[in-house]
Amino acid sequence: MTPAEIHSIPTYARLLATASLAAVISACTPQAAPSPSPEPDPFAALESDAKIMSHRWTAPHGTDLDSPEIQVARGYIESENNYDRTADPNTLYPGYTDVAHVQKSPPTPRTGTITHHILQVETTTHLGKPANEIHVCSTYMQTGMPTDTGWTRLESLSYVSLRIQSSGTVAVTAPPIDNDRRLSFPAWNVFDGWEVERFTDKRMGENDPWRVCMSRMPGFDYDAPLKELLPAAPVVEPFHPGWPAVVDASE
Repeated sequence: MTPAEIHSIPTYARLLATASLAAVISACTPQAAPSPSPEPDPFAALESDAKIMSHRWTAPHGTDLDSPEIQVARGYIESENNYDRTADPNTLYPGYTDVAHVQKSPPTPRTGTITHHILQVETTTHLGKPANEIHVCSTYMQTGMPTDTGWTRLESLSYVSLRIQSSGTVAVTAPPIDNDRRLSFPAWNVFDGWEVERFTDKRMGENDPWRVCMSRMPGFDYDAPLKELLPAAPVVEPFHPGWPAVVDASE
């Protein structure tokens, strides 16, 4: 062994010791935990969908569109229309699947504005319990479906009768809401504490809701062709009345 090689042995040993010590220190030093992945936005699909389809409501004078029973009816019908158009369960409002069965079907793409007319609200009893029967006519005159050649308007109506009753269970306390800030969807479960049942309203009188919907809804052209090509996509009007925003405790 040469003098140079002999001289290098202590240096090499020191390097090994230093490296070993560094490894030990590194192993003993607490490592910062990786940043958690951001929680997915549960309302992302609803926010996106609101840019494609909106819901507007009218009602007889004196009807409070923000009363709990009316909010249940609105949430039910809006959810049903959202899902019919998208076939995406993320466009259903919170709690909808607790009060309704989702019928899986292919989506029916549509854009524009659906106008829902509350024709009548009746306070009654059903099976010995108080109930509200709400009759709604929805018009699709301001909507269109995409086609290979552009947009096609489908003038159509839908009529729904809903019976809404207390479920008899204690509802979870609703979060504090800000009625002055409006969203396109409810950020809380409007169905909590309620039962919803579709039923057939068998009244056929000239002034009964079904007859009004089928023959003389304001703004609906009953003589228009079933299908009509449009020069552009229908306008997505602002939601009305929309949904109160949940108050953020950190604000």
